[in-house]
Amino acid sequence: MTGNLVGADETLFRIVEAMAGADSMGVTEVAAELDLTKSTAHRHLQTLAAHGYAVNDGGTYRLSHQWFHLGTDVKSRNPFYLASRRELVVLAERTGQTAWAAIEEMGGLMFVNGTGARPTHNPDLLVGNWSSITETAAGKSILAALPEERAAEIIENADEAEKSPEDVRTELEYVRNRGYAINLGERISGIYAIGMAAVVDGTVYGAMSLSSPSDDLITSDRESALDALSAAVERVERKLAEKN
Repeated sequence: MTGNLVGADETLFRIVEAMAGADSMGVTEVAAELDLTKSTAHRHLQTLAAHGYAVNDGGTYRLSHQWFHLGTDVKSRNPFYLASRRELVVLAERTGQTAWAAIEEMGGLMFVNGTGARPTHNPDLLVGNWSSITETAAGKSILAALPEERAAEIIENADEAEKSPEDVRTELEYVRNRGYAINLGERISGIYAIGMAAVVDGTVYGAMSLSSPSDDLITSDRESALDALSAAVERVERKLAEKN
């Protein structure tokens, strides 16, 4: 697989990833950080700017909002995002908690939406970023719903230091038996969550979850929160089934 990759493309993506972690970068800085010649770095930066993917501010470069435009287009085509948008708002309003929608892609978990009057974690910081698939309620509910072989592949390749694959597999059995997943502050300290996967005709489209800074969500308030979450997931599944 590696032998079939295009070297110039690999370099370009390395530059983009480096720029994503900085406000702006100059040719010399890019060249030094990625061990490139200045001429190579300059050509790639000029190419990005020429196609609108970078902005040249007097010799320093930053990524443009063209990437945001592409990401928005990708999200707007995702059936689970579309089906869950309204239901997420209703869920948050009904429970008074923060509601989330997440998908699995290439073994990773991404929150594609989040809303709530008192968000437990700023949706702008979490939505669109990769998160743990084995340490979040949404991620665990998705893993538990996936075919066993696919789930095993993801678990074995997950870059998680806190849990062994054996611990994850044991926890997923509990998720399958009770029909929902729990997060006991594993990924973000002091944040508790419950999650359920949306599955239609064997296809796992994503998961919806509720989060709270209080463990009441998973103790005294659990039944009412689960009722609201289950109803929301069922409505999303009906919408997805209608589109098929």
